[in-house]
Amino acid sequence: MIPRVLADLREAAQGLLTPPSSLIILGRIGGIALIVLGAAVAIRLTTALIRQVLAPRGDRLLDETRARTLQPLTESLARYIIYFIALVMVLREVNIDATAILASAGVIGLAIGFGAQNMIRDILSGFFLLFEGLVQVGDVIAVGEHAGLVERIGIRTTQIRKFSGELWTIPNGQLQVFGNLNRDFMRAIVDIGIAYEGDINRALGVLQRVGETWVAEYPEIALGPPEVQGIQQFRETEVTLRLALKVKPLEQWAAERELRKRIKLAFDREADTVPFPRRITYFRPLPEPGKKRPSSDAPPR
Repeated sequence: MIPRVLADLREAAQGLLTPPSSLIILGRIGGIALIVLGAAVAIRLTTALIRQVLAPRGDRLLDETRARTLQPLTESLARYIIYFIALVMVLREVNIDATAILASAGVIGLAIGFGAQNMIRDILSGFFLLFEGLVQVGDVIAVGEHAGLVERIGIRTTQIRKFSGELWTIPNGQLQVFGNLNRDFMRAIVDIGIAYEGDINRALGVLQRVGETWVAEYPEIALGPPEVQGIQQFRETEVTLRLALKVKPLEQWAAERELRKRIKLAFDREADTVPFPRRITYFRPLPEPGKKRPSSDAPPR
């Protein structure tokens, strides 16, 4: 038995080493090498073409962020398509029927799709997010309790970097309701509380002057005049006033900090305008031992 198997292996090896078989094998190896080389060249040319097409035109920030968002995604998609075509050509080169494999892959993909509905939802959501331009790399978005800078947008997930440094990965299917803080304009909103006996009109005048001074010093950030919106709330020990300014996106936090500082200094110069809120506490003496505590409805003495 063993000698017969060895003889069969020897005969197969001799058949492979015959000139016709060797030429066929060498031809197939050469064909596969050409396919791999062509795929590598196609990837390089496609990558260069994508970068040229998506290169930002001029100094517009929107074009730059769009390029940073779509370029890596488009390059990855083109690379996968070229890999797939090259794989099919290699299979044909070695006389393997790729049609049956593709049909089997379609059936298997359909079966997997029913069990991976969340992944398909994430992919579709990511496609529409990119197609409609709702989110781009460089935007600051708020998703539920998380807010941060968008660093990467993939077909299935989006990564945002919070101010603390944490990198959060969020499936695109969960980006159903979110806020984009990097579109058109934002408002710097500062709420100031003053005591009830304070001079409301004088405090509103202080807010107006502080807002106008800030707008005059930062015309490249401010997008409009200050808005002193008057009384917002009546709280337990204070009346809340509001100053609002329309500013460029992502500049609202620095503007709010600077406005609070200037308002505090302005109120310090006019101490009678905004006194510190205070609480009045009443103390009632306890009855002496052995004496009955008077009821609350007893007439005052």
